Amino acid sequence: MSARLRLSILVSIVTLLTATPTAYSLLVARSDPAAGKKLYRQFCGQCHALEQALAVGFGSDNGFGQDGGPAFDTLKVPFNLSIVAVTGQIGGHEVIAKRLNWAQLNQVAAYVALATKKHPTLAKATDG
Repeated sequence: MSARLRLSILVSIVTLLTATPTAYSLLVARSDPAAGKKLYRQFCGQCHALEQALAVGFGSDNGFGQDGGPAFDTLKVPFNLSIVAVTGQIGGHEVIAKRLNWAQLNQVAAYVALATKKHPTLAKATDG
C-alpha cells in the first residue's frame, strides 16, 4: 500500500473519529495507558518532553527538543493530531511511523491525548 493511499485512509478515519465523538471515546477507553506510556518513552520522549511520561526530550529553554519537537507539558494534544502528525511526514515523524504498527500508534496517541487533556494550550500541526 502506497504512503499516499495510507494517508488518504488515515485522513478518512480521523475525519470519522472527529465527527463521531462516541467512536473516539470508545477507542480511547480501550487503550492501555501503561502500554501507551512505554511506547511514548521509547519512540516520542526522546524529542518531546512530557513530565507525566517521565520523558525529558532534548528540551531547551524555549521548550523545543534538539530536533524541533515541542514539550507537551503545557500543550493539549488531541488523539487525531498525534495520528496525523506522525503519519503525515512532518519533521522526521515518517521514520517513527515506519517503526510502529497501527495498534501501537493508536496506543501512543490515546496515551498522549489522555496525559495532555487538561493542559491549557491546544497544540497545532505546526507545533511539530
